Amino acid sequence: MHTLGWSRRPHALCALILISGMQTAGASAVATQGCPLFHCSVEATGVVAQSLITSVSTSIANGDLGTLVRQGCSGNGANLTCLYSADKAKGKARGTLKSLNATTLQPNWGSAGAANSYNLDAPTAADGQVPVNFSDGSIAAGDAYYEVRYNSSGRVLGKLALDGVGKNLGMTPISSSYGVVSQSDGFLTLVDLAAWTNVGTLTLSDPLDGSPIILVSASTGASNVVYAIGYDSANNVGALYSITFNSRTKKISVHSSFAFTGSSGACPVVVTTAMSGLPDTLVLLAAPGLSGDPAPQNRLLALTDSSTEGLAVSWALPLTFGITVSPTVDQDSESLFYQDSNGPNVYQVALLTGVPLQTFNLQSLGGFSGTFALNGHLGASQAGSVFTLLLSAEETTALPSSSEYVIAFQPIAAPSALLWAQQISSNPVTYTAAWNFAPSQQTGTVCPIAITDNGAASSLVRLCDH
Repeated sequence: MHTLGWSRRPHALCALILISGMQTAGASAVATQGCPLFHCSVEATGVVAQSLITSVSTSIANGDLGTLVRQGCSGNGANLTCLYSADKAKGKARGTLKSLNATTLQPNWGSAGAANSYNLDAPTAADGQVPVNFSDGSIAAGDAYYEVRYNSSGRVLGKLALDGVGKNLGMTPISSSYGVVSQSDGFLTLVDLAAWTNVGTLTLSDPLDGSPIILVSASTGASNVVYAIGYDSANNVGALYSITFNSRTKKISVHSSFAFTGSSGACPVVVTTAMSGLPDTLVLLAAPGLSGDPAPQNRLLALTDSSTEGLAVSWALPLTFGITVSPTVDQDSESLFYQDSNGPNVYQVALLTGVPLQTFNLQSLGGFSGTFALNGHLGASQAGSVFTLLLSAEETTALPSSSEYVIAFQPIAAPSALLWAQQISSNPVTYTAAWNFAPSQQTGTVCPIAITDNGAASSLVRLCDH
């Protein structure tokens, strides 16, 4: 296993939630609270820089607004913005895009009920996308036809036509001035955030034979770069693309690509140099196989992305199962954590080398009985020196009865016990979508919001201290 041997440089915690340099005056800065975009940060680390509550005293739920699939919602701390694939709301709350009060989980408005709004096409808007929340309260979301910027009341501020015809997987901000919209048919659209105009389109293709590809997840990024994962079903080739922005020509282009076999079930996680202290960005990739495997072998890969060499394997960790949920990063311990979504275990690995460090059986730590399996996205909080994982799991004691739990766990500070575990449902839940957060009674501390999916039924559940 090839590893990197670079010394660690001082880190910047803010890199976990924002791209360095995005907070310039008058710029389209991403909101600094809640989870303002896909997996909380542009890098998709799933980490927020606020403490989670240490115990749960109240919970409220809302399952009356419609159906949420895949990624769920984003938010700016005060409000959630959610894309519903099926709408059950009435009056001002009608629409594919809804704004909800994060504390009460009641709707503020919907894109079919708000004045001077645009109701997104649900089949091409609500299957893999979460909106982007900007610091001025405006919101970006789109469908196969348009990328739209709304104000905090749902009124359209800007509407630009897209060149692709595939599902809109969301916008990835790459600076305070530009963002990239990804569509499932391989179209990437560069957007001028201030003018809200289409600057140009790049179409991705199979790096081996140039065939059309399908993007399988929302793209992630860092400053002036986007990482996208595609799949060509005709030859079972998956590909990770590093797409860079040229500030002089105002164009995006493929800088490098990395081919593997099969379709990855998790988005790439970006570890910037500010997080790792390395001279180049690391990209974490779940790969079902590599060319030359006698039989497909699941792996967790760390790829360096250098300006001269492009994407290259730094380390590779063989797995006995496929990763379907993106890993998360603890910057202080230089660790990454991933989970087995069909079992009870969370795994800790050295970020710079891929060396396995610890395995945590949450069923044993929590004293759960029967069949226990993790079944949701992996979130985290890194406030000061305390790193807390946020997970969900289903416990089945006697079919068809089962219980769904939200779990908080501090693997570095308290590895022998769960911080807390709270039951949120007594019915089977297929999975819980990406996490979001609401204010708690304590300044700087947040209450998690779980988004459950069970086919046609969805529910938002806020676990809090008030």
